[in-house]
Amino acid sequence: MSNNKVKGHMRGTLARASRYLLLLLVFSCLNAANAGLNNLLPVINKIQDAMSVMADRTQSIELPQIVVVGSQSSGKSSVLESIVGKDFLPRGSGIVTRCPLILQLQNQGKGQRTPTASPPPEGCDEWGEFLHCPSRKFTDFKEIRKEIEAETSRITGINKKFSISHSPIRLRITSPRVPNLTLVDLPGMTKVPVGDQPKDIEVQIRDLVLQYIANPNSVILAITPANSDIATSEAIQLAKAVDPSGSRTVGVLTKIDLMDKGTNAREALLGKVIPLKLGFIGVINRSQKDIMDEKEMDAARKDEMKFFQEHPSYVSLAAAGKIGTAFLAKRLNNILLLHIKARLPALRGRVSALISSTRKELSSLGEAPSEEVDEQRKLLISIITQYVDNFCTTIDGGRHLTSYSELRGGARISHTFNELYPHRLGAIHPHENLKPMEIYTTIRNTKGARTSLYGSVPQDAFEMLVKRLVKQLREPSSWCVDTVFDELRVISEQCEPTELGRFESLRVRFREVVQELLSRCYKDAKKMMENLIAFELAYINTNHPDFIDVGAVLGATFTHPEPKAAYTPSRPPAQPQQKIEEGEATVGGVSNWFSNVGKETAKQSKAGAVKSATPAEAAAHPEVSATPVHNRNELANSMQQDRQARRAWIRQGLQEQGLLVDRREEAEMELVITLIVSYFDIVRKNLRDSLPKAIMHFMVNQAKEKIQVELLRHLYREDLMQEVFHENEEIKTQREGCRKMLDVLNKAVNLLNEVNSHNE
Repeated sequence: MSNNKVKGHMRGTLARASRYLLLLLVFSCLNAANAGLNNLLPVINKIQDAMSVMADRTQSIELPQIVVVGSQSSGKSSVLESIVGKDFLPRGSGIVTRCPLILQLQNQGKGQRTPTASPPPEGCDEWGEFLHCPSRKFTDFKEIRKEIEAETSRITGINKKFSISHSPIRLRITSPRVPNLTLVDLPGMTKVPVGDQPKDIEVQIRDLVLQYIANPNSVILAITPANSDIATSEAIQLAKAVDPSGSRTVGVLTKIDLMDKGTNAREALLGKVIPLKLGFIGVINRSQKDIMDEKEMDAARKDEMKFFQEHPSYVSLAAAGKIGTAFLAKRLNNILLLHIKARLPALRGRVSALISSTRKELSSLGEAPSEEVDEQRKLLISIITQYVDNFCTTIDGGRHLTSYSELRGGARISHTFNELYPHRLGAIHPHENLKPMEIYTTIRNTKGARTSLYGSVPQDAFEMLVKRLVKQLREPSSWCVDTVFDELRVISEQCEPTELGRFESLRVRFREVVQELLSRCYKDAKKMMENLIAFELAYINTNHPDFIDVGAVLGATFTHPEPKAAYTPSRPPAQPQQKIEEGEATVGGVSNWFSNVGKETAKQSKAGAVKSATPAEAAAHPEVSATPVHNRNELANSMQQDRQARRAWIRQGLQEQGLLVDRREEAEMELVITLIVSYFDIVRKNLRDSLPKAIMHFMVNQAKEKIQVELLRHLYREDLMQEVFHENEEIKTQREGCRKMLDVLNKAVNLLNEVNSHNE
């Protein structure tokens, strides 16, 4: 052989060796990646188990899982049992599966331990575990069937034989003969209720199925009997509704051996009838006789492959290893792992977000309270200090309390003082609470058998009537005290520190102490409110600087006397034509001289001729009465202009009673009502100013100053420490759940990182 041929032969040998080594490297990398992915699924299952016991169901991870869908008697249960290789699912007529069964298959060889796997029972390499009884391992698969039936009855109710529940049963089967899979077995779909089944059984099952297959991360395993019309298969139709492109649907054809002679499912298996990107896979399940005879799964699989290998329509598929239960299990495992791989980045982000939120929740729960008294005292002082700071800050305000939707705390109290309380005071009008007939009768009664001089003031009648009005201010004043008290109670509960929620006994005592303090302050403020009303009733001070000039009123009222009024009740006296502004109150067709002053004052201000409001007008509009009248002549002129309106109001009221009065009596009534309005306005202004001050002093400020002292005095006692720092069992359980959750999530992150490094 020549040297050139030798060299060429050596180069060819080296090239083949290089390609071989490269293939080995690729296969080793793929095996490492597959090993990482195979290890990932058990951890993800563990995460789902942990999530299922958490109180907050919104913190879920939509993991890829295979959802098994099919009609009743389509062979769903037989397919699952063939994959597992064991008889373990309930059987019977009608609806046997009445709630979702989440089946987690975990492959674990002899002497191996997958991450998160529990130790195997002694002398056994395959077993089942239920999430609702984790301490028990089922090595007898017949017992697993019984437990599924018992748990189904517990979830749906013993007396609700045909009800459907959305609460799942979680079963993990560990065996060296199963692939790593997560399967969800759902109730078989039905069209017509049978026997005692509910009339809406179809809707119930359909809603449950859609809940699972609508998850875009789920893979739909659509089970369809091959001896029926595949195009109208209910499982295929539902899958198309949520997966129109068929990108995440795997079709499974069962009962191929039961098809009519001369027919076969080859075209359907090749995707020529209904195209699915993940394709169709044909299987043959055990017959009812095989099940009754308890035929072994291994023997059933051999018979299945023998049928396919001997049937001319399926021999090529059998030779390629693309048909049968074994191929189905392997194919599903690959599909699920690829789904997880494609979603690894989003999965890592979701797990990281859950770790962050769980840590925050664990931090909010705090550490378990110490048994040492000194530590408990420190914790108590810390909670009290935080509470008092929150209480005072909420009342005094601050940037951190800014709310864009509603007034809170001190702002609501201020709104009550400056807006709501004045409005309620202003809603009490003398002309609405006193009738002309009552004024007339009171004046006559206070005179008795005496007669008065023309132009004198009926003072007794004035005092009686004004006191009657002052008493009516008690209701809005009492309302103001009650409203502020209610707001303080709301503040006291809103200001509780988060840590206080851990100790129910301490919270109860906190509220008892605070409510007792607020109640005492409320009683003091209420008593002061009653005193303020009593002060006003005790002495009618007609020498008050803001009281109307009686001389000017007398002059305006008794000037130019008119003859005795003589008119018939059927026809009211003619009044000067007046243009009544829109919204102006009227009495008997005459402009009401007690109201609508704000609008008139605004008009006069714009015209440059500013005129002060009359006392009667001010009583109806306290917001206008803030401007005092300094010029008594202007007051008299203003009153003179309103004489016709006042007289109309008096005459209208008396006319309704069919009463005629002389000019002197009418003038006396005008005088009394004018004085009442003026003095009543003074009383309202006094209360509007003094009551908020009294409430702030006796209730709000007293509560702020004494709350810390009261809490320390009642709670800072050694004999109470053990009692008040007894933590709620719910908090303990929640803290332990968060810690377990963090452990599982941290393991998941580590494994995700490991899988990611394999992929790189």
